[in-house]
Amino acid sequence: MLSSETERLSGLEPEALFAPVGQEKTIGLAVSGGTDSLALMLLAADWASESSRPKVIVYTLDHGLRPEAAAETEMVARVADDLGFACRTLRWDEPKPETGLQAAAREARYRLIGAAMARDGASVLLTAHQQDDQAETVLMRLAHGSGVSGLKGMETFSTVGGVRVFRPLLEVSRVALEQVVAAAGLEPVEDPSNDDPRYERVRWRKAMPLLGDLGLSAPQLAGLAKRLRRIDAMAETVCAAFVSAHVRVDEYGVVHIDRQALSDAPEEIRIRALRRAVAIAGGLSEAPLAPVEAVAGALTADGAFSRTVAGAVVDARAHAIVIYRQAGRIAPEPVSVPVDRPLVWDGRFSIAARGPGVRVAPALAMTRARYRALFGGYPVVPVAALRGAPIVEAEDGTVIALGTRIRTPGVEISHIALTG
Repeated sequence: MLSSETERLSGLEPEALFAPVGQEKTIGLAVSGGTDSLALMLLAADWASESSRPKVIVYTLDHGLRPEAAAETEMVARVADDLGFACRTLRWDEPKPETGLQAAAREARYRLIGAAMARDGASVLLTAHQQDDQAETVLMRLAHGSGVSGLKGMETFSTVGGVRVFRPLLEVSRVALEQVVAAAGLEPVEDPSNDDPRYERVRWRKAMPLLGDLGLSAPQLAGLAKRLRRIDAMAETVCAAFVSAHVRVDEYGVVHIDRQALSDAPEEIRIRALRRAVAIAGGLSEAPLAPVEAVAGALTADGAFSRTVAGAVVDARAHAIVIYRQAGRIAPEPVSVPVDRPLVWDGRFSIAARGPGVRVAPALAMTRARYRALFGGYPVVPVAALRGAPIVEAEDGTVIALGTRIRTPGVEISHIALTG
């Protein structure tokens, strides 16, 4: 339990911080042993002391990068035990990459914790990202040219690596968390990477005092992110309505947009809808903003044109826009479709085979004549668009399907953008 003195020093109310997950049965805490995560654990212990609260399990990870890490996870486990929490100590034992180590470590962290949570039945992972982290995130994204969706910073709830994440401390300052830990008499872990200027986040962290002197403090940046989250949510609602009314994806994964409707839409909605369409056509989780903005600007002028954005071709015609996968970007080698699970092909299609011997590849050799031989009639989209669609064949070369258009039984195919 936190003392009243600790609560006075920190100004925090655990009841309000953790209320959004009060109805969960089992929750996880990601605890590294640093100041922020120790404070999270202490605050959670105060909150979870009542019998009606969810079961809390602490997850701590030794990344295998520093010899001190084993002792640090042992410290976390001892503190967790003192607070009455079960603790799972995990280790990243896999080979480490020579480049992109921080990103790889982050991926491993959520993957390993997510697997442990699944075994424990924990439904959400609480992390200790706080106000200063949010401010640094906003600055980094601003420097990278992010739009509103990026500048809104970290969400209170999100999904990372398949793990549902809740960040209850996003509006809490680092100083307040330091007070909580100090009052509990704990000595936090100091990870040297948090002071290493080779990492971009550290450089922004070191710049924060100067920015604060100029009036650009962490609370102001975090407040900006909160306001932009409201704007982003409103824009996403309007964009979803536009996409539902004016955008469709055909059986070959080609995206069709009413050009006049897109041109008439407010600029922000035009860019968002086009960005979403490029992502769908290209099999991406997200399309890059700047090149999409350039294409959206060109659409306000009359005339046909064709541009490539992030592996997708934007073919603008008089009354319609057709967006399709650039076939040359797809690995040409056929891939066998397993019979025990669906195959995700090119990030766009889910293909399930009912028997062995089924393979899939891009339809690079597709022509108008071959299409007519397979289906009768001629395609209503460019042949180049068809060549980026998956062609599914049996062992003897018989064409089973093109895109989701099935000629003979034996497979089930769906476009991920329509079913996810």
